[in-house]
Amino acid sequence: MKIPFYYDYACPWAYIGSCRVEAYFADLGVEIDFRPVRLARLAENPGPRGLPPGERKKSWYVSDLRAWAELAGAEFAPLDAGTARPDTALLLQAALVAADHGAFREFHYPAYRARWAEARAVDDPAVVRELLEGAGLDGEKTLAEAQSDAVRARLDSDSEIAIERGVFGVPTLFVEDRMFWGNDRYELVRHFIEKNG
Repeated sequence: MKIPFYYDYACPWAYIGSCRVEAYFADLGVEIDFRPVRLARLAENPGPRGLPPGERKKSWYVSDLRAWAELAGAEFAPLDAGTARPDTALLLQAALVAADHGAFREFHYPAYRARWAEARAVDDPAVVRELLEGAGLDGEKTLAEAQSDAVRARLDSDSEIAIERGVFGVPTLFVEDRMFWGNDRYELVRHFIEKNG
């Protein structure tokens, strides 16, 4: 069985989910089909948000994130809420190109580490080129592919297709037509894989 895993390098929960998804389902013989999408495009209400969370919730959130990271073996650089998050569009486009060249996993896992464990500027083309080279690809050639209008349009199209399917956040997985959102839904995913097996 092959199940889709929608993700964006912008999301720390998708990072944690990505760190554990293949191992979690390996005993079921499930293949994970990683699908990059633009998280910002998935939002149903992109307008102004409500009140910011209070100190107790912020403290809990960081603690919860770190607990899940420990469980998944996902490393995080110090989390600074005041730091602007880099745009991950080019990184996602590079993931599509790496997949086209048969080097997805060699790119994907280091790309996630670069964003969250190393806090690198993953919106910098030089960093993306280095990650592509680290995956064994021609950095200049594949970076140019990743920056092309065709690959940009492909990422936009893939994001729209995900929206049409009902995806509103990441990580999101599907078992047939049943959708599961969140790193903490793997038990349910496993249940329905076994049920439909």
